[in-house]
Parts: sequence; C-alpha cells; structure tokens
Amino acid sequence: MADELAAGELSLRALDVSDAPELHLIFSDPATHTIGEGPKSSIADTRQWLRRRDERRREYGVTWYGVRDDDGTLIGNAGLFIGRTGVEPEIGFEIRAVDQGKGYGTRAAAAVVAEAHRAGWTRIWATVRPTNAAPLQALTRAGFVSDRTEDEGRGSLVYLYHRQN
Repeated sequence: MADELAAGELSLRALDVSDAPELHLIFSDPATHTIGEGPKSSIADTRQWLRRRDERRREYGVTWYGVRDDDGTLIGNAGLFIGRTGVEPEIGFEIRAVDQGKGYGTRAAAAVVAEAHRAGWTRIWATVRPTNAAPLQALTRAGFVSDRTEDEGRGSLVYLYHRQN
C-alpha cells in the first residue's frame, strides 16, 4: 500500500514509531480511544502498538495511517489489520473527539479502502459494536454493507464488508 494518501482536505501518511508522541495524545484520550482496552496510559504502549503495525505491514502488506487536517495536525488514524476476518483485511479508524461529526472518518475510511483495492484486496471487512452509531454511519457512507452480527464474548459485533467493483 502507498505511504501517502489524499482524502479531500485530509492527508494520510503511514505511521511509524516517530509519530508516537502525537499519536499518544489520541490514544490516551478517554473521549477518543474507546476501542480495545480503552485509553493507553503509557507512551511505551503506543510505541509498541506502532511497532506491531510496522511488523504487520512487512508481513501482510497492510498499512496504518495518521490522518492529518489541512494544517498538518494529527486528528486521527486509519488503516488495515489482519485479525478476526482471516486473511482478508479489516479496516479500523478513529478521529479525535473534538473533530468527530465532520465526515473525517468517512473520508479517511474511503481513502484506505480505495488504496486497499488498488493494492489487490477485493474485499475489506469492518467490525463495529451495534451501539456505535457514528462509525456504522461512516462505514455505510464509505460503501460498506452489513453481512452479519455475531456475539464475540464481550458483546455483539456487526460485520460489514466493502467489495471492489
């Protein structure tokens, strides 16, 4: 996948460990980082997360991006990972709380999906809690369709996919 993408007024650049201080501001914010085990308290955890993204890029070709606004401020992150959807990649994204509701998640997701299809993946997955309305709407606007809902032990997950035209 490309190192840099454009999405309207947003730019996406592949993250690396040097982005840890900026990214940690997002990962440590309880209003923004509500996924997984919640906010990260340690910048060391954020660095380790970035190292794992780099390993996945080398191993599978999936990329995780920093999402920046037109002034260059890091407002979120978006990318692909290999996990609960087998060998087909899954998209994830988050936009800092102060910038949510402006369509940035939709634009970032659409840019990542377009690049993933360009790179050869025909189907991209997403999983979202049914109560998490904003990402569900963003994914639908980006062209994802619901496939199924499953209980994964910590609650229900909606599985959506985007297929290359």
